[in-house]
Amino acid sequence: MRRIIRWHELVTDDARYAGEEAGIETRPVQPAAEFIAAPAGQTAGSGAAILIGPGDELEPLAPHLALLSLIVVDFPKIGEGRGFSQARMLRQRYRYAGELRARGALKRDQLFFLARCGFDSFDLDPTEDLQAALAALNDFSVAYQDGSDAVVKVQRRAGSA
Repeated sequence: MRRIIRWHELVTDDARYAGEEAGIETRPVQPAAEFIAAPAGQTAGSGAAILIGPGDELEPLAPHLALLSLIVVDFPKIGEGRGFSQARMLRQRYRYAGELRARGALKRDQLFFLARCGFDSFDLDPTEDLQAALAALNDFSVAYQDGSDAVVKVQRRAGSA
């Protein structure tokens, strides 16, 4: 089974992506376009899991967010940064409160910044050391920019330039 980082812990992944064998305790993750296109009866109920890619628009997802327990944002190659923006929009504009997972060609040194954008679980490149990656979430204790996480931002001191 695949191991991931979820809420600052190493856990066994319960998600099943297209082409993977179904397990007893797995939840299927379907592409966002399929989820949106499904008849209303098939999307009824909560707990669905979807996968969005770099080119997927978020606006069509907005009315369905309450039905989703997991949104996986795919980072198909190194240097792909649109997922950072998608996460910020999901958390801040659309107020998505469920699990938000970054998946794909991700490296340890990106985790802190991914968490700042709102991701709370990470399915990293298989070559990454998950213990070292978990430690990377604590690389910084202060941030200068606003974020979707709880890191305290530095305030400008009165009288300083």
